[in-house]
Amino acid sequence: MSFTSQHLQLGSRQPVHRYQLCNKCEEKRPPEGGIQMSAARWICACCWTKRVTTRNLLEHAKTQTTRANKTEIHKDV
Repeated sequence: MSFTSQHLQLGSRQPVHRYQLCNKCEEKRPPEGGIQMSAARWICACCWTKRVTTRNLLEHAKTQTTRANKTEIHKDV
């Protein structure tokens, strides 16, 4: 029993992985770390990391400013 559909032989010229087209940067990238957004949309690991990091930084900045404002209000009262 095997988990792979195509077996690689020593010295063969078969690629280890097939590249997929990223729908965000429109480049062929390795599938490792990429995210399947829908049946027809796939985002590579680089674009996914940029997206998640940007959103996280923006949300973190919003919570930090609201916390800072709340502490300033409590100090005045």
